[in-house]
Amino acid sequence: ATKDMRLALKDLETKGVNGYVLDLRSNPGGLLMASIEIARQWLNEGTIVSTKTRDGITDVKKANGRALTNKPLVILVNEGSASASEILSGALQDNNRAVLVGQKTFGKGLVQSVRGLSDGSGMTVTIAKYLTPSGRDIHKHGIAPDVKVKMGEQEAQRLKLEDLGTRNDSQYRVAESTLVKKVRAAGSIDKAYQPGSANLPAATSAAPASSSAMP
Repeated sequence: ATKDMRLALKDLETKGVNGYVLDLRSNPGGLLMASIEIARQWLNEGTIVSTKTRDGITDVKKANGRALTNKPLVILVNEGSASASEILSGALQDNNRAVLVGQKTFGKGLVQSVRGLSDGSGMTVTIAKYLTPSGRDIHKHGIAPDVKVKMGEQEAQRLKLEDLGTRNDSQYRVAESTLVKKVRAAGSIDKAYQPGSANLPAATSAAPASSSAMP
């Protein structure tokens, strides 16, 4: 995922995009370090996440000054966004790097590892909890979006996979309009435009600078 995101960002930056919508809805997460490395691609400075063990030992991970873009960013989240996707969302929200749109996330703030047993099976062990840069413990609480947009069951059932991330998707439409406002505020464009709806690698949608203007 880290490599895919890096390649997608580098490619899109060469095409002169104005901003990004990152769709983390129903993303159950993955490896802790992967989420940290992806956050570093978006965040140039600041804390990304802190992990605290039962013994009270705290480890702080920070940005490394190697962000690939500083363009406006909107992140889509819902109740299926968990674990590593919450680390990424929380880091970028707390550092005012991104606006979160959608629904409250799942709330899985534990760091776990799998310990091998003598019979060949494995056991998942909680070794620490993580805190967002502002010190939030989101376990069982989740992360509230900056812009709440609920998707009803009927719409969720009606939407086909190919409709996600297009204007048939009500949450995406709000994310798109939020991005337009951020891009305007950044002074990147002086009129409204129509972002492309193509699904891009690493669940990233972008607003190309060459898109046509809205009526």
